[in-house]
Amino acid sequence: MPAQRRSRRVTALHELPRLKADIRTLGSVLGRIITRLEGPEAFEMVEALRRSAKARRAGDDTAEGRLAAIVKGIGAEPAFNQAMAFTLYFELVNLAEENFRVQLLRERRREWLTGDDVPPQRESIEAAVIALKTRGVGAEAMQSFLDRINIELVFTAHPTEAKRRTLLEKLRRLGGLLRGDGALADLERVEREVASLWLTDRNRATRPEVTDEARTGLWFFDTALFDTMPRLQGDLVRALAKHFPGVRAPSRWLTFGSWIGGDRDGNPNVTAALTAEVLLLHRRLAVEKLRMAARELARTLTVSDRRDRISDEVRRMARESAHFSKHLEQLGHRYPHEPYRLLLGLLRERLSQAVVEVRDGTVLASETVGDETCLGAAAVEETFRVIRESLMEGRAAILAGGELSDAEHNLAVFGLHTAALDLRQHSAQHEAAVAEALGKPEYTRLGEEERRGVLLAAIESARRLARGAVDRFSPATRQVIEPLRLFGLAGTKLGPRALGIYIISMTDDVSDLLEVELLMRLSGVIMPIAPLFETLDDLQRAPAILKVLFTLPGRVPPRHQHVMLGYSDSNKDCGYLTANWALYEAQDMIAATCRAHGVGLTLFHGRGGSIARGGGPAAKAILAQPAGLRDGGIRVTEQGEVLSTRYHDPDLAHRILEQMAYGVLLGTHAAQEPVTVPAEWREAMTAMSAAGFATYKALVHDDAAFLDFWRQATPIDEIANLNYGSRPSYRKATQSVADLRAIPWVFSWMQSRYNFPGWFGLGSALQCVLKRGPAGRRLLRTMHAQWPFFQTLIDNAQLTLRKADMRIAELYAGLVPDEKLRRRIFNILAAEFARTEKAILAVTGQRRLLAREPVLLRSIELRNPYIDPLNFIQVEMLRRLRSGGRSESETTATRRVVELTINGISGGLRNTG
Repeated sequence: MPAQRRSRRVTALHELPRLKADIRTLGSVLGRIITRLEGPEAFEMVEALRRSAKARRAGDDTAEGRLAAIVKGIGAEPAFNQAMAFTLYFELVNLAEENFRVQLLRERRREWLTGDDVPPQRESIEAAVIALKTRGVGAEAMQSFLDRINIELVFTAHPTEAKRRTLLEKLRRLGGLLRGDGALADLERVEREVASLWLTDRNRATRPEVTDEARTGLWFFDTALFDTMPRLQGDLVRALAKHFPGVRAPSRWLTFGSWIGGDRDGNPNVTAALTAEVLLLHRRLAVEKLRMAARELARTLTVSDRRDRISDEVRRMARESAHFSKHLEQLGHRYPHEPYRLLLGLLRERLSQAVVEVRDGTVLASETVGDETCLGAAAVEETFRVIRESLMEGRAAILAGGELSDAEHNLAVFGLHTAALDLRQHSAQHEAAVAEALGKPEYTRLGEEERRGVLLAAIESARRLARGAVDRFSPATRQVIEPLRLFGLAGTKLGPRALGIYIISMTDDVSDLLEVELLMRLSGVIMPIAPLFETLDDLQRAPAILKVLFTLPGRVPPRHQHVMLGYSDSNKDCGYLTANWALYEAQDMIAATCRAHGVGLTLFHGRGGSIARGGGPAAKAILAQPAGLRDGGIRVTEQGEVLSTRYHDPDLAHRILEQMAYGVLLGTHAAQEPVTVPAEWREAMTAMSAAGFATYKALVHDDAAFLDFWRQATPIDEIANLNYGSRPSYRKATQSVADLRAIPWVFSWMQSRYNFPGWFGLGSALQCVLKRGPAGRRLLRTMHAQWPFFQTLIDNAQLTLRKADMRIAELYAGLVPDEKLRRRIFNILAAEFARTEKAILAVTGQRRLLAREPVLLRSIELRNPYIDPLNFIQVEMLRRLRSGGRSESETTATRRVVELTINGISGGLRNTG
C-alpha cells in the first residue's frame, strides 16, 4: 500500500475512536455540570427524556406518550434547564466534530506539503490544476484562466448568526482546549468552560444594532480569514510551480464584500451615518492587521547592512524616515545598521495615522500629521516591493517569503478596507425618490416606455445636487440619496476598492436600472449597478430586460454587467423545483444575451445556508451550471447563518475557500464550451416545473387558510420577535407571503421539522414524468446519472427530506385550534411528503433516502433522538404561550424556553434559515 494511502487510513482508524471518545467525555462533563449546578433531579430528567426519545425512534409505541407526559408536567424553569441541556450538548458535539475534521485536514495538508508524490486533497486547488492539465489546458490558456478568475464572497447579516459573539468566543476557546496535546487531559479547565457556557445566555437581551452585526461579521475576518488567505495563495503558487512552471499566480483573485451596513431593503435602521460608521470599522481592522504584520516583519527582518547587501532604494527610504518623528529618530539611533527595521517602523507609524473619522455621516481622512501620513494601499504595497526586491538581491532572499509574502497577499486581498461594502435598496424606493428629485409627481403613473424617455433625458442633463437641495427632500428620498453621496466622498478618501456594487431589489424592468443611474449622477458617484431578479416572473423576463438595456437608442452597451439572482425569494414564490429550473434557464439565457451584445458578465448568486435557499456544497453547485462563468467572475453571498460554521476557524475556512476555488476554476473552463442539454431533458424539466408550480401555487398562493395554518403550526411569530437581527421579518405591515422575508419563512418550517420549502411540489413534479411508466423512470434515472444540475437538485432534496420529520411536524400541527383546517392542510403536506420520498427513491434506485451517503445518514440518525426533546418542549411552551391566562413573569419565563429551543434545534439540525 502506498505510504500516503496507508497514512490516511491509519489516521482515520485512530482519529474516529478519538472523536467518539471526545463526545462521550464531553457528555459526561456536561452531566456532571448539570448535576452540580441544577441538582441530580435535573440530570435524571434529561436522561429520562433522552431514553424516551431513543425508544420512540426505535419503534416503542409507548415512548411518545412518556416523552410528552414528562414535558407537559414540568414548569418553565425546569423546562429551561432541560432545553439548555440538549442545546449545550449539540454545541459540544458540533465542536468535537469540527475538531475532528480540522485534525484530518491538518494531517492531509502535512502529507501534501511534505510528500514527494502525494495526491492532492479532493476538491482542492491542486486537484483543479491537475484536472485542467489532464483536459489539455496548456500554459498560455492556464494563464488566461487565472488572469480572469475573480471570486468575491459577500457576507450578509440576515439572519444574524443565531449564536452571540460571546458564545462564539467561548466555543473557540474550548475548541482550543480540545486540540491541545492530550486532548481533554485537563478536565478541570474543560469543566470550567462548560459551566460557563451553561450559565451564559444564548439570546441577546436587546435586538442588535447594525454596527453590532458589522462587528460580528468582521470577527470572522479577524479570527480566521486574514490567516487563511495567504495559505490559499501558497497552495496556488505551489500547484502552478509543480504542474505549470512559468505560469504566474495572480495576487488578487478571491476577495470579499459585505452587505452589513449597506443593505437598506426594508431595514430603516440603516442610515447614511451608520453606513459611514461601518466603513470606518472595516478600515480600522484592515489597518490594524497591517500594523501587526509590519511589527512581526520588523522582528524578522533584522538584517544588518554589515551582513548583507541592501539596495540603494531601501537606504534612501530609511534615511528619509529617520527624520520623520522622534520615535523613528530614536529607532534609527538604536538600530543604525538595520534599515528594514527602520523602514517597517515608518510604515507602522504611518499606518497608525491612516485612519478615518466619521462626522455627520461623512467619511473623512485623518489630516492630523499632514498629507504624508494619509497613505493608501499603493504606498504600503510600494514599501513591501522595495523591501522584497532588496532581499532578493542579497543573501537574505529566503526572507522574501513567509511573513513578507503573507503581508503582501493580505494587502492585495483586504487592502485598507477589509471588504467592499455594497448598497442595496428596493426598486419602489428609487421610483419615489426619482419622482421627487425631478419634481415630477406624475412620474410614478407613467408607463415603462414613457419612464425610459424621461430618465434618459434626465441622465443626459443631470448635474450633481448641492447639499442644500438634498436637505429639502423628504426623509424617504434622503434615505435613498444620502448613501450615494456618502459613497461618492468615501471613494476618494478610502479608495474605490472599499466600495462594492449597487443592488436593486425586485427589479422588474429597465427603468429600475435607469432610475439608479440617474440618482448616482445626481449624487456624484459611479458604481456598478446590479439588477436583482427574484420572482418567477422576473427570472423569466430577465434576459429580455437586459437585451433592451443593451440596445437603448443612443447608448453604448456597458462593458460589464453584474446580475444578481435571488434563490430565497424565488423558492418562496414558486417552490423548490420550479425555482431551481427558473434559475437554471435564467443563467443560460442571461449569459447568452450578454455574449450576443459583447458585454462581460458577473453573476451574483444570492444563496442562503439551507437547501431551500440555494445552499449545499459550493463546488457542486457551481459545476452543476457553469454557464455564467465564461468570463471567470462570480459573486456569492455568504449568509449570516453559515458564517460561524465556515469562517470561525482558519482550517475550516481554508477548506471552504479551496472548494470554491476548485469549482470556479473547473467551471470557467467548462463554460468556454457549454454542453448542450438534450431536448428531451429540457422538455421533462419544463413539464415538471409546471406541475410542481401548480401544486405549490394551489396551496401557498390560492388557499386563503394556508397562512393561518403556517402561523399557528410553526414558531414564526416567536422567531419574528427574537433579537436575532436588526431587520424586521416583513418588508411591509401586510404580512403576506410576498412581503415576508424568505429567511424567517424557511427558519420557521425548519424549526417545526416540516422543511417545507426544500421539497414541497417536488413529488408532484417528478410524478408527472414517472406516470409515463418505465420510459419515464428510465428518463429520470438517466438525467440523475448524467446531468449534474438534476443530480444536485435531487440529492439536495434527499438531505432536506431526511432532516424533516412528519411525526414531529404533526405535533406542531396540533397547535392549530381549527381541527378541520389542521387536518386538511396537514394531510396535504403529509401526502406530498410521501409522494416526494417515493418519487426520489424511484429516480435514484435507492431503498432509503441518503443510502449512498451512509456517514451523513448516520449522523442525522444519531442526532434525531437529541433534537426530538427540544421539539416536544418547544411545542408545549408554544401551547402555553398561546393559551394565555398566565402571569407576566410566567409568560416571560415560558418565552425564554421557546427562544432557547430555537437555538438548540438550529444547533442540532445545523440549519437556521
